Amino acid sequence: MPVQFKIKITKEILERSHECGAYNDVEKIGNNCAIALALKDIFPDVFVTAHHIYLFGIYENNEYSNLRITMPKIALDFIKVFDSLQSIHKVRLHLPEFEFEILIPDEIISQINIDEVKNMIEENSLMATNHFT
Repeated sequence: MPVQFKIKITKEILERSHECGAYNDVEKIGNNCAIALALKDIFPDVFVTAHHIYLFGIYENNEYSNLRITMPKIALDFIKVFDSLQSIHKVRLHLPEFEFEILIPDEIISQINIDEVKNMIEENSLMATNHFT
């Protein structure tokens, strides 16, 4: 059964990604854009194109590189705006936070190491607890 997954593009992610593509680093854009950074904790090899998310990367030696998720319209619109600000990348810092959902198909879910996800959730919960105490 496919799973709905919420992706949040926060101010912190916009800060970390605002220089993406600004210095002719075209080969790194798919790994360092805001959407990719929002997914890296769970999918470390994620690669984002203008229309798709490849959660396991796009490398030829990767047997899962053909597994992709089509971007929803809100994400496509964000990418157009984000990319249009490449030459004035500091303006990207003023983009609003937003979130969107993707549907992760069964064949991708079956490849996720659930123990890694559990550990990440526990670490995030512990960090949040320590932050507020």
